[in-house]
Amino acid sequence: MVLAAVNFRVGGILLSGKSGTGKSDLILSLNNILSDRKIIKLPLSITEESLCGTLDMKQTMKEGKRHYHKGILHNLHNNILFIDNINLLSAKILYLILQICEDGYFYTDDGDRNICNFTIIATMNPEEGGITTKTLDRFGLFMEMPNQESLSSRLEILKEQELWDKKPVNQLNIYSTDDNNWAKRISKGKELLPKVNIDIQDLTTIAQICKESFVAGHRGDLALLWAVVTYVALNGRTKIYMEDILKVKDWVLLHRIRSPKQSSANNNEVENNDKKQAPKPPKEPSRDNIDNEKPNNQSNSDKEDIPALPDLSDNKPLELTEDNPNEESFEIGDLQLNTDIIQNQAKVFDKREGTGKRIKCTYSEGKGRHIRSAKLRQKEISDIDFVATLRCAAPYQKWRQKNGLAIRIYKDDLHKKVREHRIGNTILFLVDASGSMGIKRRMEEAKAGVFSLLQDAYVHRDKLALMTFRKEKSELLLPPTRSISRAYTLLQDVKTGGRTPLYNGLQSALELLINMKIKDKDNVPIMVLFTDGKATSSYKGENTADKLQSIAQKYVDLKLKTILIDTECGFVKLGYAKRLAEWLQADYFQLDDLKEKELRNMI
Repeated sequence: MVLAAVNFRVGGILLSGKSGTGKSDLILSLNNILSDRKIIKLPLSITEESLCGTLDMKQTMKEGKRHYHKGILHNLHNNILFIDNINLLSAKILYLILQICEDGYFYTDDGDRNICNFTIIATMNPEEGGITTKTLDRFGLFMEMPNQESLSSRLEILKEQELWDKKPVNQLNIYSTDDNNWAKRISKGKELLPKVNIDIQDLTTIAQICKESFVAGHRGDLALLWAVVTYVALNGRTKIYMEDILKVKDWVLLHRIRSPKQSSANNNEVENNDKKQAPKPPKEPSRDNIDNEKPNNQSNSDKEDIPALPDLSDNKPLELTEDNPNEESFEIGDLQLNTDIIQNQAKVFDKREGTGKRIKCTYSEGKGRHIRSAKLRQKEISDIDFVATLRCAAPYQKWRQKNGLAIRIYKDDLHKKVREHRIGNTILFLVDASGSMGIKRRMEEAKAGVFSLLQDAYVHRDKLALMTFRKEKSELLLPPTRSISRAYTLLQDVKTGGRTPLYNGLQSALELLINMKIKDKDNVPIMVLFTDGKATSSYKGENTADKLQSIAQKYVDLKLKTILIDTECGFVKLGYAKRLAEWLQADYFQLDDLKEKELRNMI
């Protein structure tokens, strides 16, 4: 934070930590050492009008031309903007602030260009939801503030608080010396900042470190450069040493480091032109990178040698293998799936009602937070935005016949409120619990996959339901609920064994999904199906290809959203689950692929 006080080009600062770790107090304490800058706190409920400025109704009506009140941005130049719990701020407002901070200026409604160079210092609690990697990249520096777990640290905090309660004046005097010293260092750092020497070797080192860290884009390179330069000036020097770069690199790169896979997609062209001078890999390569290294003769063998799918055009039962008739029980593993697979399905809908936190939906009337205004259509009178209507009418009052009225409003002036409200989904987890899931402990991985998605559903306040199918029947273990603890307990007790009544499972799930839709028409359910697609139960010929295709067509006709996660394992894969996904028009994923693309949030 002191670096940002010396040089606003360091970029924004993000402090991440659980509630009660002192993030906000630490930021506000900067006021004691800043002589020429002040900290302005941003309310989470701020609107775009309050941020950028709004119409001065009185002057506008009086003079017949628009006049504006200044917003928070007009007072931000050369100051610090403090955003507490930035992950709870409206995405629209957040992106606007980040863009203005990067550009260094903003425009008001009257077209005036206003210079606005400022620094963002923000906090977030990862337990209350994260922010996107794109947003993270806009922050120059990142620091995680952990809980103080040691007894000595906790004791020190209690002692300091006790001294403050008893003799606050004495404590202020003790810390004022440190504050004065920091203020002098900041002032000296600003004087030395333009004098710091940057040679080509320093630039090469910074670029090399960012390249070896697989940093996406170039914001990280620039942020590291300015952080190093500022750190050197703050320490009273004008020459950069390797120790300076190593000191600050983690603050700049911790939230930007990507896996080699993520980076290679953006850098293939560069890599092909620079093979001879490729840098050495990082000292501690990620686990994913190690796992993905295979001998050359096996790199694509899994895909090339998969046999053609058997003919499914006849009506013969799909009895492929003899499932394990013995019941087995597996613990929940530690696999974590990429939970974006549900998020992507949820984004299909942008206008519906309900409760939850997964996605934001817009409404024309009645419910949610007011985000903007829009002109009313003809014969539409609902949820009038009176303020926006007055703003539209104000410039014309000087020439309108008021007939004793304070203000005259025409139909063309009328505006309505457009609202935004977070909603969730109802997610049904349909799990194949037949004997084939015991092979190579696939049920253990499937349970872990289901649980990782359950955790994500809980964060977004989705309703959850859990159903399994094995032997000759399907069983609803958990009706729609928001209780993740119940779901975890029931999932842990799921046993495997017997044949696979795939048709029965799909039929029972269909009936449940239809009931969900009837009870809550606006909250569209999503089914996540874990199966290898091998239908081995021949009860009444249910598992013939035609039967499975007919039940899948019902899902399509009802426009039910489905995700199929293929649990088939082994070198030779028959691809029945993939064929079923095509019939269901479902998003298809292989469990092994999701393992390799597991979601590892840094904060």
